[in-house]
Amino acid sequence: MSFMKFALKNLFAHKTRTILTLGSMVVAVAVLFTLVSFNRGYEKALKTQLQGMGIHMMVVPVGCPYEAASLILKGGKIPNHLPMSVLDDVRKIPEIDIAAPSFMSGIVRPEEGRTDIYVGIDSATLRLKNWWKLEGSFPQNPDEVVIGDNVSLIELSGIGDQIYLPEKDATFNIVGKLGPTGTEDDGFFYIPIETAQRLFDQPDKLTAISIRLKNPDDAPVVTARLATVKGAEVITMGELLGTMMTLMGAAKSLLLSIVMIIIVISALGVLNTVLMSVFERTREIGVMRATGAAQSHIFGLVWLETLLLSLLGGAGGLVLAIAGSRVIENVVKRFLPLAPKGSVVALEPGSFLLVLGFVVGIAVVAGFYPALRAARAKPIEALRSE
Repeated sequence: MSFMKFALKNLFAHKTRTILTLGSMVVAVAVLFTLVSFNRGYEKALKTQLQGMGIHMMVVPVGCPYEAASLILKGGKIPNHLPMSVLDDVRKIPEIDIAAPSFMSGIVRPEEGRTDIYVGIDSATLRLKNWWKLEGSFPQNPDEVVIGDNVSLIELSGIGDQIYLPEKDATFNIVGKLGPTGTEDDGFFYIPIETAQRLFDQPDKLTAISIRLKNPDDAPVVTARLATVKGAEVITMGELLGTMMTLMGAAKSLLLSIVMIIIVISALGVLNTVLMSVFERTREIGVMRATGAAQSHIFGLVWLETLLLSLLGGAGGLVLAIAGSRVIENVVKRFLPLAPKGSVVALEPGSFLLVLGFVVGIAVVAGFYPALRAARAKPIEALRSE
């Protein structure tokens, strides 16, 4: 009889005990796999949601307020500007996905009691502000403008109309209109950045550079690099990023704690089952040793039984986890703070490899002592035992 068949026969000699141990392994592996997949999916979904939020940080001139639009609306002027050369320095940082420059200034209309804010942008802004719903086209020529939703209501203008600026003796053709965003973007006029710089006599100057990172985790590294840029100040979306990263860290800590508990419980369960099996087969092991079986044969047989028990439990756990992962996800998401949209369970190869390592590790750790004890049993003493 081969070692494999012999090991399986020994395992199921006491079916009830083996089935109970398999059940505990199945549950342990299912919980482990679900938690690992959930944690990875949750982290990936949070990062995807962060990427969809657009701006992670901004580079502004030293002394320039983040809410420059509020300053301009009140009739003030931005005290400093960034040179265009800063944009080149920013775009050289590999961790940055998008760097969108902007130039902002206003035209005061005292007779109408308002200030029209013109924002010079380039095509990077469209990629950065991916929530914009643009009707028409992006301004390509110096005399083209895109207007916000509130501007279209105030000016009573739309795509195809013209806007004349007597203060600058300039006429713009409206080529696009933003859908309502519910933000200050609704009240701006958007023109090519070179046109804005020329219109307000600030050649090669910028008001701000809005940045999206490839990975929000790189915010501290990028902030440190940007801090070395002369005349520039970095403003991060710290509170939001901090909250998201804290949630990820808490999820990882919780996962680690639960994994450690699962490993200990599973190892003890398998150890108990295999050790009891060794005790009950003392005479059988003595006969094997007396008829020529080497210590290595006994050790290998018991360890093979442990490995089979762990692998069977692992396979059952994976099947249970895959079948029930969506149900568990729907339950957990109800109680999860800032739960991302979409699925947060990632069935990745790395998760399967981690669970496989867990199962083999349980077999190695839990099977060593029973296998060693069985291998060291003296034939005469084993044969005398009841």
